[in-house]
Amino acid sequence: MSMNFAREQSLLRQRLQAAGSPELAALRQREHGEGSTFLGADAAAVRAAATDLSALHPQMGRAQMTAFVRTLWQTKIHEVRAVGIELLATRAALLEPADLAFLEGLLDGCTTDELAAQLAGDVIGVLVTKNKKLWKDLRRFATASSAVLRRAAVRACRLPLLADGEGFPRFTELAEPLSAEPDPVLQRAIDELLAAAAAVHADAVAAFAARHGRKVVMPKKKKVVAAPVAAPVAAPVVAPAAVVAAKAPVAKATVAKAAVAKAAVAKAVPKPTAAPAKAPAKKRAAAKRG
Repeated sequence: MSMNFAREQSLLRQRLQAAGSPELAALRQREHGEGSTFLGADAAAVRAAATDLSALHPQMGRAQMTAFVRTLWQTKIHEVRAVGIELLATRAALLEPADLAFLEGLLDGCTTDELAAQLAGDVIGVLVTKNKKLWKDLRRFATASSAVLRRAAVRACRLPLLADGEGFPRFTELAEPLSAEPDPVLQRAIDELLAAAAAVHADAVAAFAARHGRKVVMPKKKKVVAAPVAAPVAAPVVAPAAVVAAKAPVAKATVAKAAVAKAAVAKAVPKPTAAPAKAPAKKRAAAKRG
């Protein structure tokens, strides 16, 4: 499905305005001044709008995406611009080193630090992770006159450092001069970066913090808990083979003695004598007559 940029932008604005809170819009307007317009939609509404827009146009390629984000950026509506950054972050894998100039232009046009932080951390950070040669551009950002670019130089280091266990010296090179800058937002960005990088570069982070007197919350080391030792299971009592062998002859001897005793008793008891047979009746009668 081809994209009608003007139509999509109009629908997007209507959706975000319907999801917004007038009270929140007024509060943010007071905080940030007239540089941007706020609709009062929260971050969840922005992410949902970006997700739905991406699903509606799955064929959106690199050129179309960057052109559409340029269109969204021209509105100066904070939430509409935030949707553009969400789209870039979702499809950052499409971006190429040549797109860094486009992203740098968006940074220069950021009217809130919130948008600049997400653009640097979630979009430029992905691009630098894929292309290490762009570290030289981060060093250029770090020496720029723009506070937005200097902060972006630090924030864009987070993903590359988490992906590269040998990358901390590159960060040190650009961050050492920035540690003395009187910019509280920049200094907070450095501390946040150090805390995140400590998961991979604990020793280097600790050394950097000590060198510049920074307090960094280091990740707690996981305690290794020994597995509980199971109670030994009592083995069944088995009579030793020698005892079994010794018991067997005794049992046989007992049976043999019983048989002999039985035979002796049988011999000692006389067998009953059979009664004498009676003489035939005729012989008895003859005997009486005689």
